[in-house]
Amino acid sequence: MWERSVSIGLGYHMRKKDDLIALGLSWGRPSEETFGPGLDNQYTAELYYRLHPSQNVTVTPDVQLLINPALTPDEDVIGIFGVRARLSF
Repeated sequence: MWERSVSIGLGYHMRKKDDLIALGLSWGRPSEETFGPGLDNQYTAELYYRLHPSQNVTVTPDVQLLINPALTPDEDVIGIFGVRARLSF
């Protein structure tokens, strides 16, 4: 749980291809009850690109950067790479 958090995001929709590129940023103050005392604020950034290779398939690769991750206090920065896919029928 977070004591406080703020998140914002911005996306650009490419109408011709129906693709989307977006950036999300967040800040969170970890709860001492949940994570313990003495943790720094966590900052998160995510950049993703949603593309439509066909009408029924959506693929979204993304990169996330966690600064001062609350669940891994021994690390200063963690990078996460991911891919999501959606099939619709």
